[in-house]
Amino acid sequence: MTTPPGPAPGQPYRPEGYGPPPLQGPPPGQHPMGVPPAQRPGPPPRLGGPPQSPPQGSPRDPGPDRRTEAPGQAGPPEGWDNTPAPTAAPGKGFVGALLDFNFNHLVTTKLIKVFYGLALLMISASAFVVLYLGLWVFSLRNGQFLGVLVMLSSPFIWLFEAVLVRIFMESIIVRFKTAEYLRIIKDKL
Repeated sequence: MTTPPGPAPGQPYRPEGYGPPPLQGPPPGQHPMGVPPAQRPGPPPRLGGPPQSPPQGSPRDPGPDRRTEAPGQAGPPEGWDNTPAPTAAPGKGFVGALLDFNFNHLVTTKLIKVFYGLALLMISASAFVVLYLGLWVFSLRNGQFLGVLVMLSSPFIWLFEAVLVRIFMESIIVRFKTAEYLRIIKDKL
C-alpha cells in the first residue's frame, strides 16, 4: 500500500480542491518583481495622493495611440481632492463649538491642554505635601530615618502620578484624533 504524497516541507497540507493553490516564489536568481527597484525606469512611486499615469515610453505605458481611456476622462476621478477637509468651521470658536448640539466640533481637544496643566499643578502640590510631611516626620524624636525616606519618595511619587495622568490624557486624545481623522476620510469619499 502506498501513502499519498504529502506537502513539501514548510508547506501547509491542503487537500485537493480546497482553498487557493499555494503561491510559488520566483525562480532562483530572479528578483520577485522582475527587475530590482534600483534598476526600474521612471520616477519612484508616490505614496498617497491621486493615482498618476506612468511616464511616456515606460514599459507599462501603452503609448498615445493605444490608450484605453475614453476621451474626456483625463485626470483624477470627480470629487477627488488632495486637500484635507476642514475639521471645524472657520468662524467657530470655543463658545461656538461648545454650543454645537450636533457635536460636529470637538471641545475636548481644545481643553485637554488646560486639564493637563491643572493636573500637573495638583500633582506638584501633592508632592510638596509629601515633602512637608517628610520634614515633619524628620523633626520628631525618633523619625529621622522615616522622614528621610518620605522626603526621598516625593520625586518618585510626582513622576509616577505625572506618568499616569499623561497616559490617561493621551488615551483621550488618541480617541478624539481617531474620530477626527475618520471624519476627514469620510468627507473625502
